[in-house]
Amino acid sequence: MVVYAPGRTSNYPDSPPDNGLRYHYLGGGNEVGNVGIVLEDPTSNRLLLDYGIAPTKPPRYPNEAPHVSNAIITHSHIDHLGMVPWLASNHNTTLHATNLTAAISEMMWYDCHKVSSIEGYPLPWDKRDIDLALSAWKTHPFNESWHQDDWKLELHKAGHIPGAAMLHVETPNKKVLFSGDFDTRDSQLTVGAKPVKSDVLFVEGTYGGRDHPPKEEENQRFIERVIEVVDRGGTALVPAFANGRTQDVVMLLHKYLPELDVHVDGMGKRVARLQMDHPETLRDPSALESAWRWCRRVSSKSDRKKALDADVIVSTSGMMDGGPSIWYLNRLRHDRKNAILLTGYQARNTGGRRLLEERRVPIFGKLASIELDVDQYSFSTHAGHQEIVQFAEECQAEDVVIYHSDPNMARPPLVDALEANGHRVHTPENGIPGILD
Repeated sequence: MVVYAPGRTSNYPDSPPDNGLRYHYLGGGNEVGNVGIVLEDPTSNRLLLDYGIAPTKPPRYPNEAPHVSNAIITHSHIDHLGMVPWLASNHNTTLHATNLTAAISEMMWYDCHKVSSIEGYPLPWDKRDIDLALSAWKTHPFNESWHQDDWKLELHKAGHIPGAAMLHVETPNKKVLFSGDFDTRDSQLTVGAKPVKSDVLFVEGTYGGRDHPPKEEENQRFIERVIEVVDRGGTALVPAFANGRTQDVVMLLHKYLPELDVHVDGMGKRVARLQMDHPETLRDPSALESAWRWCRRVSSKSDRKKALDADVIVSTSGMMDGGPSIWYLNRLRHDRKNAILLTGYQARNTGGRRLLEERRVPIFGKLASIELDVDQYSFSTHAGHQEIVQFAEECQAEDVVIYHSDPNMARPPLVDALEANGHRVHTPENGIPGILD
């Protein structure tokens, strides 16, 4: 059982730091996801960056947050905002983000609550807390500053998904940049993150030690595979994350294969509408609007049956843990002409990981063997190893704090590369404070 007793189960220090800036990871320090970072100075000026849940099985939760008057939420993925309703309910915290992140948060929280109920894991907050969180938002445009006591704060585009932000904090003594989840490469949806001169860089290291294949080559490999499947009379099922990946894939198909019949199902439809309502977050708003008019959006049981005859079905869940993608798989799996094209990372204990490793997927409570062709593509919108190293160099950061990173595989090669470039590198652990002098 997940138990939070406000003010009694927190391991956060009782007193502010004597000097410098203290950072304290409630989660996400020496792990991927589950992020929560407290920054505080000797005057007790403090903020919380993100407060998420790692959607593993069972989920991982961050440590209890101390009282914070202000929390900055970098983007609308559940591993960065999944615990935010608890903040609003227990600390009356003001929540800061871009307009789009705030707009998408409601559906993410309701979906998180729904999944927790279905899978039977406990949440420290309930639906009533969602209403409190929604009323606590204070939104900010990119590149427009605001103040928290004597700190100057500003959001910059992170390039990860539309609305995702990096946070720049200018204190009287240091300039600090938190990358959030970021990517310096342009995608179909967003422009890449640009460096911001800083003394300290807190950088996500998800892909430390690994470089992505060139985007154009991976796009072409995907497109060629779709053509192969369609030419043999099959349907390509493309499981895709609702928030970012679904829209990216639809735009890619529209750009290269406009002659195909493409159907879209799942929560990604609602996300796309919100993205189009916030064109300032998009690389090319007209391109998304054109792609969305072109594809067929599934909105009924009869639409879903019609989609079984489509060339391509793009559907949640991206890791094949329920959602429409499982419904489609159950009906497409008996015809070897069909294929499954995975477009994202498949976490442990998910249907997608089981498909890759065992060629079996849980379908409506029973393990089913899958004999279809299965391919996986690297459409990640996290910065790769070289992008991280170059970004830190261009930010001119003396200190680099690596977080959101596997401590055994991803972080060591990233530490080596950053230290070779002259940075002072910090490798935080959850629950253990660090000081930046």
